[in-house]
Formats: sequence, structure tokens, C-alpha cells
Amino acid sequence: MSTHARQPNLSPPRAVGPRRGGRRRARREQGVALVLVMGVIAVITVFVSELSSNTTTAFQVAVSERDRLQAEYLARSGLNLTRLLIAKEPDIRKVVAPLYSIVLGHGPPQLNVWAFADALLMPFANPAGAQASAEQSGINFSMMQGIKETGGTFEVISIPENSMINMNKPLFWQGDEARTSLAMQLYALTGGYQNQSPYDALFNAPDPDNQLTSRLDVVSAVIDWWDEDEQRTVFDPGAAKVQSSGREDDIYSRFPEPYRVKNAPYDSLEELRLVRGFTDDFWSTFVEPDPDDPRSRQLTVYGSGAVNPNESRPEVLWSRVCSFVSTQPLCQDPLQRQSFVQLLATARNILPIGVFEKPGDFLNFMEGRGGARDLYPMLKMMLGKDNPLMLWTPVIIPQEKRGLMNGAFVTSARIFTIQSVGKVGKATIRLNTVVNFDENWTPPPLTTGKMTGLGIFHRYRLD
Repeated sequence: MSTHARQPNLSPPRAVGPRRGGRRRARREQGVALVLVMGVIAVITVFVSELSSNTTTAFQVAVSERDRLQAEYLARSGLNLTRLLIAKEPDIRKVVAPLYSIVLGHGPPQLNVWAFADALLMPFANPAGAQASAEQSGINFSMMQGIKETGGTFEVISIPENSMINMNKPLFWQGDEARTSLAMQLYALTGGYQNQSPYDALFNAPDPDNQLTSRLDVVSAVIDWWDEDEQRTVFDPGAAKVQSSGREDDIYSRFPEPYRVKNAPYDSLEELRLVRGFTDDFWSTFVEPDPDDPRSRQLTVYGSGAVNPNESRPEVLWSRVCSFVSTQPLCQDPLQRQSFVQLLATARNILPIGVFEKPGDFLNFMEGRGGARDLYPMLKMMLGKDNPLMLWTPVIIPQEKRGLMNGAFVTSARIFTIQSVGKVGKATIRLNTVVNFDENWTPPPLTTGKMTGLGIFHRYRLD
């Protein structure tokens, strides 16, 4: 049996242990490096994201502040241009006087240029929109100095304060005469003289102070706030007289947070909120039905006491007339009131300019008389005597009241609410102002000053 010699293994020995350990260490080192890189990337990502967020926020804040500032100055431009327009009204009136004489047979009253301020000032507020509207006329606003695109717009609403019933102490009446005048107006406005008023529900439920406040209570409270005595005013609508009885502070002393009556004129419209009975429902019905539109207001504290028939809402004119002739059908029948209000609103749409040159012209309209070119005969001819809008009975003004009624109306305006709203991007700035243009204005005691051509501010508020 033969044997074979084993062949020697000439390959080098395999270093199994040491090589496996090196690979593990290399893999561990690679894993740690990957984690470190990912961590660094995550930190950088967070840092960059935070930096970008802060930068974006700062940029947006800067843009917002820029837009707000620009919107504020646009609102100021609208306000000042409207003041200039009102100041120039006498010059404009001279130009249109011949046309008035031809159409209406008499000279023009004060022109309500303020009512058209938004349209007249469009080239300054929105040049592109104005240019598009004027393309057919051949006017090129871009060629006019001072008119260019601003990146924003402004809108203007302007109304005379004597188009509303004045809740403040009247300028031209004193004592019981002043108190009676306001009492009759407010009582009429709130439906006191009607057989069935749509406002009855406002006075048949307790107010938030758990007090039942009637129409007569509201009338008394408004007057007691500005009259100088400390006795409560009591109004008798049947006799159209006022008297004093009891203490005016009694009701306010029972409030959870009691306070005293001011016994001085109102300084602002918002001060009416302190008067008994001026609940949210009352406020939204008579004071500010639309908080963003001052044209919806029926009450003011900036008027003289006289009412402007060329500018007042039909409800206000009805109330002022019925404060003198409360027993007549127009004042007691809700259907006649509705017909009168709708007729006057229709007339304003047909003739959006003042038609009453003097207070006597308005009294003629209320009596249903006048010449062919006066408003009542003109509407009767246009609408027809059987038209539902004409189905109200003209009033009969007693001779002894004609002088008082003539003094209760005025066909010119001197104090205006001007609201100018500037808009740039998402920024909106509203300027609410009350401007006095009365050339007979005198400064308060211990102060100096005089009326300027552009009026003086009674109120200036930026929202």
C-alpha cells in the first residue's frame, strides 16, 4: 500500500480576526460621520428656516407699515380735497345760477358739492379708473400736474350735520323753548305721535340695566344731560310743554356703576351712550344704523337746532314737521308717513340737488302748493295725482306757527362730517372728522383763533 506525501500549503495564513475588527470600526466611523453630517444639516436647515421666517416677518411688517402710512396720507388727501371743494362752493354756485333760474325760476340754494366729492375727486383717488371713465370725453388725466398713480385709493363720504336732528343744546333757543323744541322732535322721530308706531317694541322691554324706559323717559334723559338744572324734565306731548319734577340723577344712582348727569352740552356723538335709554337697539335704529356710513344717521350733537330740508333724510323732515302739527293725518297715519317718505326719496333720486332756495319753499311743499316749477306741483304732474306716492294729505300750517316753522329750517350748511378712507394693499385707514366752516364761529373762552378758509376741526379721529 503506497502512501502519498501531503502537499504543503504555500498560501499565507488568513488573518481572520484582525480584518473583521477593522471593518467594524470603519463602518462605525462611517455611521458616526453620517449622523454628524445629518445633524449639521438639520441645524443649518433650522437656522436658515428661522432666519428666513424672521426676515419674511420683518419684511411683511415693514410692507404693512408702509401701506398703512400711505393709506393714512391718502385718507388725509381725500379729507383736505373735500374741505377745499366745500370752501369753493360759493364760486361754483355763481357758475350754475343762470341754469337754476331757467329750470326752477329762482336762484340756487347752497349746492351740495360734498355729496359728489367721491366722484369729483376720482382723478386724485383713482387715476386709472378716472381715465377709463373719461376715455370718450378725450380728457387725459395723465397729462395733468399732480395726478398720478399712487398704488392706492381713497373714498370720501361727506354730509352736513344739520341734515339730522340735533340732540344737543340748541344755539338759538333758551330755557323751556329750547327744551320743548328738542322734546317734540325726538318724540316725533321715535313714533310718539303715531297711532301704531313700528318703534313701539323698543320701549316695551327692559333695557340692559333692567329698567323699563319709555319714549318720554328717553326724551327727558336727553334733555337733562345738557340742561343746567338738576331737576328732571317732564314732557307733555299733548300740551307741547315741558316742566320739571324730581331729581334727574335718581335713575343713574341705581345703576350697578352709578354716575351723575353732566349738565353741560354733549362733546361727541358717543357721549349719548351714557344717556338712559340709548341701548344697542335704540342706537342701531336711530343713531348709527350703519356704523360705516354716516349718511344713515338721524341724530347729531353738532347741529344748531335747525334742519336742512335739502339734505335731511325724509324721516327727519317728517319728524320736524310733525313736531309742530302733530294732530294732522300725515303725522298720525303710518301709511301716510310711509307714502311721504317714499315720495321724498323718489324726488331725491330724480333731482339729487337742492331745490328749496329758502325755508318758505319747503313749507309750500308740505302744504301741497306752489307754482308750476315748485317741487310739489312738479311731482304731481310727473307721477299723477293717483300715484300711491302722492296719497298723503298736505299739512295745514296754522298762521301762529308759520313763523316758528320758518325758523326751524335752514337751506345752507356750515358743519360737516367728512369720512375719508384710504386703502393701499390690505391696509385700510379711516379718518372720521367734523369740520366747521361757519364764518361767524368764535373761539371758546380764553383761547384765540379765527375761522380759516378750510374750516376748523371739531373732531378728528383716525381708525
